[in-house]
Amino acid sequence: MRKVKAREASREGVGSSPPRFASESLDGVSSPHRIEQDVQRELLAQPSLHFASLVVRRINNGVCLQGVLEADADSPDVCSIAQRVSGVQNVLNHLVVASARGVPAKG
Repeated sequence: MRKVKAREASREGVGSSPPRFASESLDGVSSPHRIEQDVQRELLAQPSLHFASLVVRRINNGVCLQGVLEADADSPDVCSIAQRVSGVQNVLNHLVVASARGVPAKG
């Protein structure tokens, strides 16, 4: 087994090394996972929307929403909320909507 010299052991700081984190290689461009997280954060922050489950997947120019939404007829439009996020133009809504009145309280 070959001994590794101290200079070879750490390549951090060397100009030709690959980025340590995926976000370092993006140069300011939103990553697909960042968009998914931002959409999920935006939807979960709505006080009138209650999700039993929510999955946000990236699609071409947008996101696909999957899960179960407990909502009333006067609840805000989830597609327009998702489109507020930068990078989201298209929203494919595959949410199952359950009446918030007929769903027992969590707990």
